[in-house]
Order: sequence, then C-alpha cells, then structure tokens
Amino acid sequence: MFVTDTLRSQVERLLQSVEVRSRWLTNLSGQADNLARDTALVWAAERALHVAVECVTDAANLIIDALVMRDPGGYVDIVRVLMEEGVVSRDWFRRFEPMLQFRERLVHGYQDLGPDEVVQAVTAYGPLFMEYVESVRRYLGITNPGRG
Repeated sequence: MFVTDTLRSQVERLLQSVEVRSRWLTNLSGQADNLARDTALVWAAERALHVAVECVTDAANLIIDALVMRDPGGYVDIVRVLMEEGVVSRDWFRRFEPMLQFRERLVHGYQDLGPDEVVQAVTAYGPLFMEYVESVRRYLGITNPGRG
C-alpha cells in the first residue's frame, strides 16, 4: 500500500489533538510545584494524558492498517510497530514506552493514582507527544499541518 491524502487527513486530525494537549501539558509542567495541590488541574492533566495517548495509538493504528504493517498485540506493541518501521526512533520509543504503561493506570487504576504520579507523567511525557507528532508528519509527508 501507499500513503494517500485520505490517510494523511485522518492522521493529521489525530495529530492536531495530540499537539494541542502536548502544548498544554508542557505549559503545565512549568507549574509542577503547584499542580499537585490543584485537584482540578490534576484531573485535567489525567484527561489530557489519556486523550493524547489514545490519539497516538489511533493514529498509529491507521498507519499500520493502511500500510499493511504487522498486526500489533497491544498498546505498547502498536507504537513498537511504528518504531520497527522507522516512523519513530528507537530512542523516542524507549522514552515513551512507560507512558503507554501509565495509560493502564489512567484507564483502570485511576482510584489509586496519586497527584504526584500525574505531575511526574506530565513532566516526563508532555514534550514527547510533540516529538511523535513531528515524526509522524515527517514520515507521512504532511507539510501543511491543519490542511491534511
């Protein structure tokens, strides 16, 4: 298969969602000292992290399906396939993999998730989402973000 304008457009919509959340999370990481004490911001950060990681994997699945890459076996493997295919770097994958594991806590272990863990995730992973956006855009040849 090959990269089509339809694929670029579908992926770009998801990347825009990631981009907005990454910028917000990166801004928020500058307020890390106050973040853990603000319940509303912690909850907003949880949601931003969750939606961003879902958009990452949704975009990855679109690419994997369209370009007939190997079938992944779970969330971590979805992004691993992109690493294996050269869409994202091995170094980025190694740094981002814990976020994919943290997703499990956001979705299923949220009652035991402490504000300090959320702050740590915001600081560690917020900027990595933008690296993903840039890598995928480069791979798919998306040169005019926002216009597909």
